[in-house]
Amino acid sequence: MINNRDKDILLRFGSNLKRIRLSKKISQQKLEFMAGISKNQVGNIERGEVNVTLATIVAICSALEITPEKLFTFGE
Repeated sequence: MINNRDKDILLRFGSNLKRIRLSKKISQQKLEFMAGISKNQVGNIERGEVNVTLATIVAICSALEITPEKLFTFGE
């Protein structure tokens, strides 16, 4: 079960991922394919429903051609 503090972080992380993905005009399905992650995983991450692994973060960053730092720049 995800506690409220973690849920807030996951929602902000997911929102940032969605913003970046949309700015690059990439669909969720295409990002899943490019990153080699399972079906529906991008949607789950963007909705803050899962606590994503470091390996998945690296795969997503590689697919989006961004640094992990950019993906984590949501706290300001």
